Amino acid sequence: MASTLTRCVAIALLGLLVLASAWPAQAGTTSAFTLSPQSYSGSRERQYKVYVPDGLVTPAPMVMALHGCQQTHDDVLRDWGLTAAADRFGFILVAPFITSYDGLRNTNCWGFWLDQHRHQGRGEPEDLHQIGRQVEARFGIDPRRRYVTGLSSGAAMAVVLSVTHNEYFAAAASASGLPYGEDAASVSFSGCPGNASFHAVNQVVADMRRERNASDPIPLLVLQNNQDCTVIQPAGRNLRDAQLQLNGGAARDTPAEALAQQRPCTPVNGPDYGCQQSFYTVDAQPGSRSLVETVFYNGPAATPDPADTDHGHYWIGGQAGRDGKWALQRGPSYPDIVWDFFSRHAADTTSPPPPPPPPPPPPSCTSVVAAPGAHVGAGRATYGGLFGMRAISTGDMRDIGFAWDYFFTRVALHQGAGGRWFVQPPAGCG
Repeated sequence: MASTLTRCVAIALLGLLVLASAWPAQAGTTSAFTLSPQSYSGSRERQYKVYVPDGLVTPAPMVMALHGCQQTHDDVLRDWGLTAAADRFGFILVAPFITSYDGLRNTNCWGFWLDQHRHQGRGEPEDLHQIGRQVEARFGIDPRRRYVTGLSSGAAMAVVLSVTHNEYFAAAASASGLPYGEDAASVSFSGCPGNASFHAVNQVVADMRRERNASDPIPLLVLQNNQDCTVIQPAGRNLRDAQLQLNGGAARDTPAEALAQQRPCTPVNGPDYGCQQSFYTVDAQPGSRSLVETVFYNGPAATPDPADTDHGHYWIGGQAGRDGKWALQRGPSYPDIVWDFFSRHAADTTSPPPPPPPPPPPPSCTSVVAAPGAHVGAGRATYGGLFGMRAISTGDMRDIGFAWDYFFTRVALHQGAGGRWFVQPPAGCG
C-alpha cells in the first residue's frame, strides 16, 4: 500500500513538473488589462497584457509587441523571448491582443491595409496609442523611450504606428512587415517562392508625408528573411528605401549614400543563415543616429510547429525563445537585435512633450465566480508562484489557487479600475 502511494505521489509530481515546463520561467509579473471602446471611429475593446520585470528601475522603457495573424498576445509572451529580454535589459513589455475586428481578414490579423485602420485618431492605431497611454498611467514609463515592434500584420501595424504616431514612439522594428499604405495584394498567398505586388516607393513616401503630423524622423529596423514566401523580400527593401527617401534628405536618400556599416548579425542562437545587418545613418558614419537599419538573412522555410505554413515567415526568439506558431528559437536573436537598436535610439529631446496620459477608467464593479484556471485563461489572473503553478489575481496580486484547476475550486474576483481584478471588491464598489 505504501509503495503504491509513493508511486502515485511520484507520478503526480512528475506531472506537475511537466506542466510547469510548458510555461517559461519569468522573473517578473504579467498583468492583464482591457481598453474599453473609445468614442472615435473604429475603436473596439482591446485586451492586452503587461510584463514588468522584478526590481525594475523606473521610469523604464516601454516596448509594445504586436502579434501576427493567427496568433495572440500569449504567443508573443511565451515564444518570442521578449520577457527574458525585458528581464535582462530592463523594459516594460506590452502585448496587445486585437481581440475583435472588422472586415474580411485572416484570423487575428491587424488591419494595416484598411483605410479605417491606418490613420491617427481612429481605429486600431489609435486604440494601440491609447493602450500605451494607459500603461503610462499605471507604470513609470520614460517618455523618450517608447518603442513598438511586431511580426507580419503586427509588423505592418508597427510601421503604421511609426507614421501615425511618430511623435509618440521613439523607434519601430518591423519583422516580416510591409510599407505604410500597402494593400492586401502585398501579401503572398500562392506558396513558395511567393508572388505579391507593391506600391511604388515614391507613392509610399507621399502617403507617409500626408499622414504624419510631426517631422520627427523616427528610426526603423527592418528584419526580413530573404526566403519568406508570405511577405517576400521586396517588402524589406521597399521599407528601407521609403524610410531613406522620407528622412534622409537630398544627401542620404539612397542606400548607397546613407550606408555607414555592414556586419554579421549578432547575437545568434545556432545558425546565422548568412545574416547581415546594415546601418544607414544621418551622416553615413558608423555610430551616428540611424535612419533605418536592415537585418536580411536566408532562413529556412520549414518550422517545427505543425500549424505553420512552412513559408519562412516567423519571429526568431533566440536562446530564450521557443519553437511555436510562426516562431523559431534558432537563428539571429530578434530580441537582442531589436533591443540593441531601440537602446541606441531614444526620442529627440527637442520634440515637444506629449500630452499627459488619461487617468485609468473607473471600476466597473463586475464580479465573476470561476475556477482559478478559468480566471487565468480569461486574463483575470496570471501565472505565478513556484514554477508558475499558482493563479494570481491581476489587481491585488493575491494567490487564488492552483493555476491548472478548472473544476474543483471556485473563486470570486471583482473588477476594479483599469480592468484589473481583485479578491476583495475595490473601493467604490458595494
